[in-house]
Amino acid sequence: MEPNELIHAIDQGPCPYLPNRHWLTQAFAAERLPAAVYEALIDAGWRRSGPVLYQNRCPGCTLCIPIRTHVQRFRPSRSQRRVQRKNADLHVSIHDPAADEDLFALYVEYQRARHHDKQPEEQARQSFVRFLCNAPVPSLVMRYRLGAQLIGAGWVDVLPRGLSSVYYVFDPHYAARSLGVFSVLREIELAAQLNKEWLYLGFFVPGCPSMSYKANYHPYDLLIGGRWHRWRR
Repeated sequence: MEPNELIHAIDQGPCPYLPNRHWLTQAFAAERLPAAVYEALIDAGWRRSGPVLYQNRCPGCTLCIPIRTHVQRFRPSRSQRRVQRKNADLHVSIHDPAADEDLFALYVEYQRARHHDKQPEEQARQSFVRFLCNAPVPSLVMRYRLGAQLIGAGWVDVLPRGLSSVYYVFDPHYAARSLGVFSVLREIELAAQLNKEWLYLGFFVPGCPSMSYKANYHPYDLLIGGRWHRWRR
């Protein structure tokens, strides 16, 4: 693997998760990356965003903690089983992560509703393709349909020992279905079916509701001090 560029201490501006903190990363870009190499990088605290591999290096802060769920030992909670029943009428299919108009339209609608992103269509399309369609590692997209209507889509990387959750988008009109929760449950299910050990969920950030929910999928490990540590209920 030959990274295109190695950069240290990139100033990303204010922290997107916690107030009064600053976000610094180190990163490199790779158009192709062996799945086993990326999994080893995850085990060292790295994540990818499109072709960019990054590791947080924020001054005085270590609260972005990598988390992984044990998929073979996972048992849904009572509230998670309710979400499963609520979405039992959805059809979930698995595809290569190629760009198409249905996925792009759902991505744009989600970005506008959830992140107030109003960038021009051509710029949005370039971001979509770079972020989700041209993965440097083996990747899949899971499509969630209600009848013929696409109401959700989740991207996952396929690694030797686990799946890595990349991103999930959904139609905001169906927010009451708790589709984000349902997507994690289906990714856990898929990982178990593929005889994987883990679902890598990115960073758990204590004190940030949009990131701390990841601790709801037990049992899980947290990467602290360079080692995975088991956390139980």
